[in-house]
Amino acid sequence: MISPTLEELFNAHFRSAAYVAEEIVHSKSAAEDIVQDVFVKLARMDLSKIDSPTKYLYRCVRNAALDYASTHRLRRWEELNGKEVIADEVNFDLSRDDVERANRLHRLYQAIERLSEQSRKVVKLICLNNYSYADAASELGVSLATIKTHMYRSIKALRKFMALFIF
Repeated sequence: MISPTLEELFNAHFRSAAYVAEEIVHSKSAAEDIVQDVFVKLARMDLSKIDSPTKYLYRCVRNAALDYASTHRLRRWEELNGKEVIADEVNFDLSRDDVERANRLHRLYQAIERLSEQSRKVVKLICLNNYSYADAASELGVSLATIKTHMYRSIKALRKFMALFIF
């Protein structure tokens, strides 16, 4: 098996790794910083000596995110993908379900970015920033009916796009 270069690993897995970290630290910017730090550390290593660079990357990201969360007192004891997070757990292997969930989130964010500019703004305000329809309408200076139309069309487009990955 040929080991991927650091650039290939970065291009293929940065977003997914950031979503994994974000699930732990609950901050998009902190998660991206964590993943960047991991890639800086990987740049100093010889990736050809690692059996599975992808698995190693995700393990490093998860461990770095857990370290960050515990030092910033953000670590909460709650279910993560249906599994209890246990403080004494040593092997923080990502299950196939965890990686698949991160990949689905990545594809969903890609699909959101493909929406028209106005629809993208509406979806981000309502779905990512938890605005109400009325607040989003006020923020964007449009009518409530316009917000509802954008959400309807966006959800329809996102369902269609995501259905392609199910089958």
